[in-house]
Amino acid sequence: MQKIPIQYRKSHNTSAICVGILIIGDEILKGLTEDTNTPFLIKSLNELGVKINKVVIVPDDVDAIASEVLHLSDKCTFVLSSGGVGPTHDDVTYEAVAKAFGDDLEINEELSSMVRRYFGKQSDQEMAIRKFASIPKSAVLHFTNFKLGDRKMQFPLIAVKNVYMLPGVPLLLQRSFEVFRNKVMLHSNPLCMKSIFINIDEFSITPILNDAVKTFSGSVKFGSYPTFTDNYYKVKLVLESIEQDSIRKAIDFLCSKLPAGSIVNLQHNLLNTSDKVYILSKTNVKIASSLSILENMLRTYALSELCLCFNGGKDCTALLHLVYSSVQKINPKEWHNIRAVYVRNGESFREVEMFIQSTIKRYDLNLTVMEGDLKEAVNKFLQVNTQIKAMLMGTRRSDPGAAHLTYLSMTDNSWPSVMRILPILDWTYTEVWSFIRTLQLPYCSLYDRGYTSVGLKAQTVRNPLLKYINDKGHEMYKPAYMLEDTDYERDSRL
Repeated sequence: MQKIPIQYRKSHNTSAICVGILIIGDEILKGLTEDTNTPFLIKSLNELGVKINKVVIVPDDVDAIASEVLHLSDKCTFVLSSGGVGPTHDDVTYEAVAKAFGDDLEINEELSSMVRRYFGKQSDQEMAIRKFASIPKSAVLHFTNFKLGDRKMQFPLIAVKNVYMLPGVPLLLQRSFEVFRNKVMLHSNPLCMKSIFINIDEFSITPILNDAVKTFSGSVKFGSYPTFTDNYYKVKLVLESIEQDSIRKAIDFLCSKLPAGSIVNLQHNLLNTSDKVYILSKTNVKIASSLSILENMLRTYALSELCLCFNGGKDCTALLHLVYSSVQKINPKEWHNIRAVYVRNGESFREVEMFIQSTIKRYDLNLTVMEGDLKEAVNKFLQVNTQIKAMLMGTRRSDPGAAHLTYLSMTDNSWPSVMRILPILDWTYTEVWSFIRTLQLPYCSLYDRGYTSVGLKAQTVRNPLLKYINDKGHEMYKPAYMLEDTDYERDSRL
């Protein structure tokens, strides 16, 4: 392995390694090819705790590539280029790197032999082989072995100084990156990173953050990233340092300065909370009862015979996670067999539609959208999906017409004949929100803006009981879960 001279180990922080990414190709700039290499490299480098200084896209032009190579090589510990290392006329990366460092190209016999072993010795390929094997004289080759189809082959990761030239084909780039990671990064000191999530706005924490930046200048870098859509935090702080101890001291500093309770212990991997639902059920009678209903349902019906009604509201959001958790316990491999339906009867909120789409993706939910009157839409859905025998609904006893329902209720005579399963029928408004917030389940952002019961756009308003005047004299609304008199939940509906 080539040792990187000390003059090439440069960064804004003299001891931290950093990488510059150079994406090469006319096809990327013209939009002819989707660039999947940049996201891969960014994700992979961040997982290694490596700082990325810059990402540049350049055309297949020798001078343009050489100029960026020189700049990135001087500013970064390592440079990773992608593309332009093949046998055709527009593969000019080797030539450009040689020009950047005042080097010459020469045919590398090891590389030439490798290509001939794989492609054969046909004379009509000789020019392409010579082009492919012509690399800077000072280059160092790091080989990786892998199978391409049924054939075993080697592919080189070629480096000149601190510039590592990866192929542009995503499969080959990913294999070459493994070589870079295992042979080069293994001996490097990665950057330590830590994220902190805060539930107060960026303006409120600015004085504290400025104080922290000043206190830890030169040892910790702070990044502040506000969000206006997350349900559980408003600002994400990212701390970077080459020393873990500096990160810990900076976090302790922030904890001592920020208001109590403002730092959120954010739950990641939402779908891994299924076990937590069952843990909650040991001390929560309502959750235990709902899970029991769902487990009995799963023993009575095949998942393909069930349909979940989902409209993006808080109640069906809680129900969806209960259903998912029970299926994961009893028959996780069959989750994809359950159907879901959303009936849209008029103009809905954009926030509701966005939440439904994100929920579909999050749970990998097989959801059908039906337009029109609820009864007619359900009838059409059941006529097409004749296997459906029962529908799971997030109905609660406080909903209109639900006072005398039971957990298992057949539809009325005027509706299509189907069993309604109502696992959260006896849950209260407060219990629904406690379940959602305890598990940190995502929910529609309208609930954070004063809406307590969300329906059609023309028929839904903020709940007046949540209105207040802030310290600046502005009219504001508390989030839905802070509603004290829950008898007025439906004051959001006109």
